[in-house]
Amino acid sequence: MQSLPILRDALRAHFASHTPCQFPRGAFAALIPANKTWFSATGALNLDFFQRTLSERDLATRITVESSTSTTFERVSVPFELLLHYLSLPELPPGLPELYLAQTPLLELIPALKESIPTPAIVEETGRGDVYATNLWLGRCESINTPLHKDPNPNLFVQIAGRKRVRMFSPAVGKKLIGSDVARFRTEEDMMLGEARKRLEEVVWGAHDGQDEAYEVEVGPGDGCFIPTGWWHAVKGVGSGVGASVNWWFR
Repeated sequence: MQSLPILRDALRAHFASHTPCQFPRGAFAALIPANKTWFSATGALNLDFFQRTLSERDLATRITVESSTSTTFERVSVPFELLLHYLSLPELPPGLPELYLAQTPLLELIPALKESIPTPAIVEETGRGDVYATNLWLGRCESINTPLHKDPNPNLFVQIAGRKRVRMFSPAVGKKLIGSDVARFRTEEDMMLGEARKRLEEVVWGAHDGQDEAYEVEVGPGDGCFIPTGWWHAVKGVGSGVGASVNWWFR
C-alpha cells in the first residue's frame, strides 16, 4: 500500500500535465471499504451486507439500468434489490437480458451506502478540489463493454471488484482514429447497436494505425487510474463474475 502523499503527488502531476496514469496495484484497497463489505474474498456479491445495511425503502429505490441483448438495447427502471439479486446469480439463465448500472449517482440515491465509498482525499486536494460527480458502475464482467467516448472533466477511476481493461487515446489520436465517423457516434443507438457499434469495436480494440499510441491499463480490486479531460476511452470487462467500479469527476 502506497502512502497517501505519493498518490496525491502522482495525481497532481498527471492532472497538471494532462496525461493518464495507472496507480500502484491495490493503492485504493484500504481507502474504499466497499472492496471488502460489498464483496466476499472470492469477489462474489455479499448480498447479506446490503440486506442488513439498507432499509426496505433503500432496497426498493428505483434505479435506471442498461438492459441489452444481442439485438436490443434500452434503459429500464428497476428496484435496486432486483439488480443485487441479478448480480448474485452464479450464471445467467438463457434469454435473460444483460443488466448494467452505468454512470449512476448511486450514493446520492441511497445515502446509506456513502460510508462504503468515501471520496479519496487526493481528489479534494487536486485542482480546485471540486468533485463534480461520483458515479457507480455495477454489472457482470462478461457483458461490460462501454464504447469509445470522452468526458468533459478529469476522471479518477477505481475498481472495486472484478477486472476491467481501460484503453485511452489522446484527444488528437482519438479524433484521428474515428475520423469522419465522429458525427455518427452521437446517439445511444449509434454507440450501442448495429454497424456503428461494430465499427467502434474495430477501431478501438482492433489492430489499426494509432494503436501503439493507446494508453491501456487493466485494473482489478483496489486498483485505480486517471483519465484526463477530453481523452477518448473505452472499457471492457475481463473474465467473469461481478464487476464494480467508482469514478469521481473533479475540477
